[in-house]
Amino acid sequence: MSVRVGDIREILEQAAPGGAVEIPVSVLDGHVPDVGLVFRGGRMRVEGAVCDLTELRITGQAATTASASPVPVRIAFTGDGDRVTDTVAAADLGAGRRLLLVDGAAADAELPPGAWVVVDGRAMRLTVRGRAAHTDPGRLDGLGRPLPPARVRTAAERAQERRPQALVTERGIFVPRPTAYRQQGVRVLESPMVRGWQPVETPIGGGGISVEYEKSPVRVAGAFTAMPILAEDGPFKDYEAAFGGALLFDTGKFNGSLMGAYLEPRTSSVRPSLFAYGSLGSSVTPPPFVVRGVALGGGWNSRVRVPRAEDLGAFPFLMALDNPGAIGADGPSVDPLKVLTSLIGPPRPWVIPQEGDLWFAAGLAFDCFKTVRGRAMALVQTGSELTISLLGAGGAQLPTQSEKKIARLEIGFEVTVKPVVGELSISAGFTEKTFLIDENCKLRGGVGLKFWFGEHPQAGDFALILGALPRARELPGHYPKSEPAGLEWGIGNTIKISGTAYAAMTPKSLMAGGSLEIVFQAGMVRAWLTAKLDVLVEWNPFYFDVGIGVRIGVSATIKVWFFRLTISIEIGASVRVWGPAVGGEATVHLWFISFTFGFGAERRSEKPALGWGGFQGMLPQPKHIIRTVPGPGYAGESTPDAAADSDAKPWLVNSGGFTFTTDTQAPVSTLYLDRDSTTPVDTGTAVDILPMHVQGKESELRVWFDREGRDETLRHWKHTPIRGNVVNALWGTSPDGGGGDGLLRERIIGVQLVSPPVNYGTSTGFIDEKGISFDPIAPDGRQPLSADEDSVGAEPRRPGGVIEKIHDGIDAAGTRSNRSALVGALGRLGVELGPVDTDLSGYAGAAGTAFTASPMLVAAG
Repeated sequence: MSVRVGDIREILEQAAPGGAVEIPVSVLDGHVPDVGLVFRGGRMRVEGAVCDLTELRITGQAATTASASPVPVRIAFTGDGDRVTDTVAAADLGAGRRLLLVDGAAADAELPPGAWVVVDGRAMRLTVRGRAAHTDPGRLDGLGRPLPPARVRTAAERAQERRPQALVTERGIFVPRPTAYRQQGVRVLESPMVRGWQPVETPIGGGGISVEYEKSPVRVAGAFTAMPILAEDGPFKDYEAAFGGALLFDTGKFNGSLMGAYLEPRTSSVRPSLFAYGSLGSSVTPPPFVVRGVALGGGWNSRVRVPRAEDLGAFPFLMALDNPGAIGADGPSVDPLKVLTSLIGPPRPWVIPQEGDLWFAAGLAFDCFKTVRGRAMALVQTGSELTISLLGAGGAQLPTQSEKKIARLEIGFEVTVKPVVGELSISAGFTEKTFLIDENCKLRGGVGLKFWFGEHPQAGDFALILGALPRARELPGHYPKSEPAGLEWGIGNTIKISGTAYAAMTPKSLMAGGSLEIVFQAGMVRAWLTAKLDVLVEWNPFYFDVGIGVRIGVSATIKVWFFRLTISIEIGASVRVWGPAVGGEATVHLWFISFTFGFGAERRSEKPALGWGGFQGMLPQPKHIIRTVPGPGYAGESTPDAAADSDAKPWLVNSGGFTFTTDTQAPVSTLYLDRDSTTPVDTGTAVDILPMHVQGKESELRVWFDREGRDETLRHWKHTPIRGNVVNALWGTSPDGGGGDGLLRERIIGVQLVSPPVNYGTSTGFIDEKGISFDPIAPDGRQPLSADEDSVGAEPRRPGGVIEKIHDGIDAAGTRSNRSALVGALGRLGVELGPVDTDLSGYAGAAGTAFTASPMLVAAG
């Protein structure tokens, strides 16, 4: 069956950019006969496809029969007029392994068409599994089955075992077998579709630039393009396009990357966002301390998403320190456009626009004594939230010189402090590369530690979490979350060992526990051992609850005529102890019966109430529970008064005005601004004390002045209650009453006080000679030489009532209107008055004290 070029071109034309392209296997039957060995479900479906209609090429991700998850693929068709003559499909499996489907082009390379595996530059034909290996009746396993003959494997056989042994497909089980053709110059193996770096695709919309160069030992790949942003919500909603690119290079001894993007806003009210990041690495490794790579980066109006410890393996900025090409790629294939997409593309971009933010990053990749291999990065972000982070991953493998490893430890860590918010978090976790004793003994899990301080609602709280807590041990939502911790170890095909562990320490309690399961399966016989431990210890009041259990069992399946019968035997015991008062229960389990008996005190139905003394131990020290902080008008501290009872230093404040706040870590129900008054100035919600099982109590906060031994009220001061959040575990009515974050909101926790306006009085105080001197008047008037002479011109008079008129009328509504009309009329006549003071309220208010005598008036005209 032949394939028409037009049919292939039509399929590619109908595909949406970045969507899925699906080519039915039926189209290729007879043309590429073994296509079913690679692609699942009778179809070649490529997700996130980029199509080239001119050269009939497809690149993207596709599921194959040899990989559990989608891998990078590339399919190319060559046409001779109207018919397809050659087809090459490549799927990159990573670790130096690639699957090929070749037809037509393979003939020139003396390779028969069909499915192939390429490992370390060698092509191996996929063939149907042959007959089972010979067995030795003299060598039997535990169930009496014959084993293969004993012989010493050669080095070549041991190397062959490290290659893929089989592919399970819809058409059966296929194994790779080396072909007789070993020459490295096979044209199919030199094809750009299977070399280490995938060629750069045409930039989106054809409006970009791509660079590709490879001549051993130099390799360069890069692209710069515009990427339209269509998101209607999220961090990119205010931006319409991104202009960015990535450049990757490798010279054999040095490799590096440079990447960045500029985001164009939709409107002028939003500022552009940009970032750039570059790294340089080296393969030169002189001992004992080796710097393999360095990196620097920064961004303006953008922000970096800080990864968790378990996600550090996928953090692009750390990956670039070792292998820039690994960003956005599966296996060794590299596409610079994928590098850019992995940074700012969906679903969770690493770099997002954030107006007003600025960030800097510096990284280092290193080796120490050829044993420890690590990467570390410092990241500082300012603007909307100051964040300082130290990120890294490091590990070692033992022994260092031997090919056979007995352990590999690789740990990712993250330390982030937010000084303004008041949060410090530290986390660490094993990566997927970690194992002990055997490569099949995998360790997993992480630990998280968080502190809250300063103005944070949870200030004073902390939590240390190992692994994932079981459902019965859930904690408030603001505590850190960690991945499940444990191990998985498969010993051959018969024994499987698995275990889990968890622990949590908070100011309230300690939790710990875990499980261990060992399962043996051989033929029809199965045996198992299961052990579990759970511990809970609470501090206030003291309480413990410990449980431990073990179960051992065996089962066998036998065939009786046409029926299969399974017989199981299991025994086990579990003990649970609690207190005080001490009590517990024990359970005995046999395969045919289980029974439980109790001893000691009954298990508590609810937490016992604390006494006042016990509850006081949960609160801060008395000197720290109430805080007074000066505000505007504070000028410093003075020397303590020797006669005073306290060593506190008095405040020096401005006589023109002063503000201070008083707050407490306990909620307040009534607020007083004097010492002995029974009338509060403000009231809040009644106070509950959860550890004491007390509700509806009153909590007073009194603030007053002690002036020279006399109590003075602050009622004439302006006051504003301060409201905030308090911890439900202390001040709630039920353990789950505070919601997901364990907080009670909008409770009175303090007051802000502002001094009343200054009363300057009516006295002018001391006036010196200069203060009473007169100002000259120009032109000079005529002054009579004698009191008997008649005055010249209008005679000044003191009618009285002028000060009152100024006070009551100069800033009245009618006067303001007339004044504005006069200013407007003068302006129309060409009289430029300049800036005019339209607000005379201060002058009117000061009229009573501004004049030393009633003004004298002279008739106008």
